[in-house]
Amino acid sequence: MTTPASRPRLKTRFKPARLKLSSDQPTRPLARLSLHDQLVAKVREMIIDGELAAGAALPERMLCETFGVSRTPLREAFKILAAEGLIELRPHRTPVVTPIDAREIAEIFDVMVALDAAAGLAASIRATVDDIAKLDAMHAELVALHGASERAAYFRLNQQIHLEITRLAGNAVLLNMWSTLHASVFRARAVANYDASRWDESLREHEAFMALLRARDAQGFARALSAHTRKTGDSVLQMLAQAKPETGG
Repeated sequence: MTTPASRPRLKTRFKPARLKLSSDQPTRPLARLSLHDQLVAKVREMIIDGELAAGAALPERMLCETFGVSRTPLREAFKILAAEGLIELRPHRTPVVTPIDAREIAEIFDVMVALDAAAGLAASIRATVDDIAKLDAMHAELVALHGASERAAYFRLNQQIHLEITRLAGNAVLLNMWSTLHASVFRARAVANYDASRWDESLREHEAFMALLRARDAQGFARALSAHTRKTGDSVLQMLAQAKPETGG
């Protein structure tokens, strides 16, 4: 797989070990067009790509200087990222990138494996030709993003595909449960794709379960989708265990 091009790092007076931020360039300002959306996307990308590590502090002044913005749009962006479970907003304290609790993540994945089996079975039965065509188009884009080593964009589209499959199941209760649990592991799921071999393996799993969906093999699709979630969970937990001696958590 092609190695992603390194992005310029941020230069700041804060300790790099604490923030995981350093750079030869003093700022990385954003264009004024769609400022709020750009802030959300940029900080989200920094978290998903690991540039901002779990537990890292997010000083407002440093980020405002880095992006050339005021505190108002940054704080609005923080609210969106907090709703996604990527950061924690703490009263009268500096926001932090959400720490990852390995035990909680393991328990959530146990439930999501079962939910994906149920969602996959129902979605395969209920999906129309147009529904499958839409998923096929999303999958084709996913393959292209993988080939271009666009990790953050790949991850977001990956999650959209899983959400669309769950929506196609046609069960509002299941969709609500899945969405709630997914928000809790959103940050952790990104960790699995930090490993290049797992990223490649994950894409192959997507290709396999999409082939089963096209073939209208409902049972096979459900099993493959569920197994994919199980492997993702195992990969996340393995990487968290490897990181534990360094993070102390």
